Amino acid sequence: MRRSFFSTFLTFLPFLGIFAGLGACTIERAEEQIIEKHVNGTKKTSVWVYPDGDILKRNEWYDNGIKEFEIQYKDNVPHGNIKRWTVLGDVALDGEYKNGRREGTWTSYFVERLNSRRKEAVRHYKDDHPVGDWEGWHFNGNKAFEEHYDENGNATGVWKKWHDNGVLAEENSCHQNYADEPTPGYIKRYGRNCKILEYYECENGEKTGAYRLYYESYGEPDSTGESCEKAQIREKGFAEHDFLCAPDTTFRADGTFMKVIKSDYFKGREKIQWFDENNNVIRESIFITEETDGPIESTGITYGTCENSSTLFCAETSFVQSGYPSGTLDSSTLSFKDAYQKSIGKYPASLRYIKAGHVLLYEEFWAYDDHPSNFGDPALHVSRSFYPDSMGGRMASEGFWQRDLNGTKRHGVWRNWYPNGVLKDSLNYVDGERIGEQFGFDSTGKLTIHKTEAGKNRPVIMHIPGKN
Repeated sequence: MRRSFFSTFLTFLPFLGIFAGLGACTIERAEEQIIEKHVNGTKKTSVWVYPDGDILKRNEWYDNGIKEFEIQYKDNVPHGNIKRWTVLGDVALDGEYKNGRREGTWTSYFVERLNSRRKEAVRHYKDDHPVGDWEGWHFNGNKAFEEHYDENGNATGVWKKWHDNGVLAEENSCHQNYADEPTPGYIKRYGRNCKILEYYECENGEKTGAYRLYYESYGEPDSTGESCEKAQIREKGFAEHDFLCAPDTTFRADGTFMKVIKSDYFKGREKIQWFDENNNVIRESIFITEETDGPIESTGITYGTCENSSTLFCAETSFVQSGYPSGTLDSSTLSFKDAYQKSIGKYPASLRYIKAGHVLLYEEFWAYDDHPSNFGDPALHVSRSFYPDSMGGRMASEGFWQRDLNGTKRHGVWRNWYPNGVLKDSLNYVDGERIGEQFGFDSTGKLTIHKTEAGKNRPVIMHIPGKN
């Protein structure tokens, strides 16, 4: 039986009412709000916001009008896709957020005009912490790095880096895992020809234990890898807490000894020896170490070599009943100690050295204060300097120091002399400030300056030479 047009119309009438009702509703749309602009007037930051205040997405823009970032939002926190573009408009980063936290795979891309989207790195996240195996590549497509994480975001396994020529550059199992027990590991670094350059033992992310440094060698890499661990050692010793490396032996490139330190963990350094190219001892530092009820006490003389030289010695130090040397030795540079033979030994000195770029010999006298328990190590008391023998060998300067809880300051008379022995000036310090009568003379000994000072930012009284 055929249905009439009227009965068919009655059947669809309710649906027509529904469509009419939908057409009468207003769909709420997000609108863009510009938050910040570049100096040229183009938009820099904008957010898309619904009328009720909810954020749909946030965008960042380059000053040329190309979009830099786009981050999707839900409930006003990042949620969904995030993308970053280069200033040329190529995709540089693609990732996901979930309720404000990084989630899933994040992929970064090399910047290329051809927009070929060659991967630079792939990283994985779970609840905002790293998980799984991360990988990266050089621009030429060779592997650049790999890292490994467990489900809790802790670093695991051996991390590796490669040079862009495909040769292994680093192995690192030195991870910080915040466990009760220390986690031992190692770090190895290699040159572009696969030869080893550094080796460190470590625990919980810090270099602690034995270490070795090697001379860099050149040539083609060993394709078999058998000789990559073989190289001429340059220095070996013990590393502690990632910042203190104490070498016990240094070598020349031909394998001969340059310097050997014989020490005991509980007694400190006992002997330092320097060698010539034939492995003959040319200078030796000896320490006398005694166990006491307090700190370990050491006395003796030690020497420091000039920079870039294993045979020239530019410093010597007397230990002052302390487990630590009173002064830095190896920073003095480039001068011949023999030129000062007549000057050395004029006064008691804890430290004698030659500074880089200076012609003077410096001497410092270190000793404990009246109450050493207040300050610990010996303090600097007197500083002197001398002209070289070629300039007469006379004293060039002398000054006195005093230490308190705020540090070591000039305190007492400070004088300087011309090479001919004539006094150049005489100054007086109190707690680091010039206080009292101050005098200056020319090279003939004539008074040129006389003033009275009362400290920093205080009035200065100038006296005219020859007049009261």
